[in-house]
Amino acid sequence: MAQTAASNGKSATTERDIDALSEQIATLRGDISSLAELVGEIGTRRGKAAKSRVEAQAEELRGKGEDALRDAGRRAAEFEHDAADRIRTTPFQAVGLAAAAGFLLGYLGARR
Repeated sequence: MAQTAASNGKSATTERDIDALSEQIATLRGDISSLAELVGEIGTRRGKAAKSRVEAQAEELRGKGEDALRDAGRRAAEFEHDAADRIRTTPFQAVGLAAAAGFLLGYLGARR
């Protein structure tokens, strides 16, 4: 009988330990789930922040590209205007240069 009472005491203690362990495991599962959600939220926030930074940089680069294109167009127009002015002021020289360039290109093209 003494042995039965001792084994019943051990069984009750073991059952309490198992119950306590089960509760701790359930708590750990909840904590891990909460951590996973938190990590997911952090990743989402960082992803959105990175996307915002990239979009801002793309917008800035697009603006710079548009400015460079306008500047190149302005310079081309100035070059065209300067070339037309030079042709008007020295027409014979312009015709001579054009003829020389034509002969040179014709000579180089005929050699091939």
